[in-house]
Amino acid sequence: MTDITVPPIPAWLAHLPTVGGLVVPWITPRTADRRYLFGSVDRDRMGQALLRRLCGVCGRPLEDRLVLLMRLSDLPRRCTNEPALHPQCATYTIAACPMVGGRRDHYRSTPLMVDTTIVPPSDSAARQGAPAEPWFAVWLATYAVITDHGNLAASYAATQALRIRPITWRLPGIP
Repeated sequence: MTDITVPPIPAWLAHLPTVGGLVVPWITPRTADRRYLFGSVDRDRMGQALLRRLCGVCGRPLEDRLVLLMRLSDLPRRCTNEPALHPQCATYTIAACPMVGGRRDHYRSTPLMVDTTIVPPSDSAARQGAPAEPWFAVWLATYAVITDHGNLAASYAATQALRIRPITWRLPGIP
């Protein structure tokens, strides 16, 4: 599968830079030559977002409802290294990100070029070229910050999810 869909940019996100008509999330790192690395997170901004309760897409403070976008493998652990998002930022991410939105059927096959400010996912080597996992939107009122695989993470293990909505999970035989 390939993705050429470029959704409209909501006014809420107009303050952010764009690349190819897509908003660059606030936590997206830049290389030394100033290119954005979609699919990775800036270690410092990730920590700021988790600890200060900032949205990973727009960088603004979260409010009383937030969303964690999680892969199927994250659900049993009830945590993710990705910062929470405003509901409207989660909606844009689902429309704009080909992995989260289910428009890519495999993870990238080449490793990301990273430096010390960029956090590769702890399972990036295992995911390289692997089939994409189903994604879920986990709606919460709050989360706890924990350490998971040596990185800060948002956890809802001590709280009840308000709703867990499949984004790309498809039951066999149902389109």
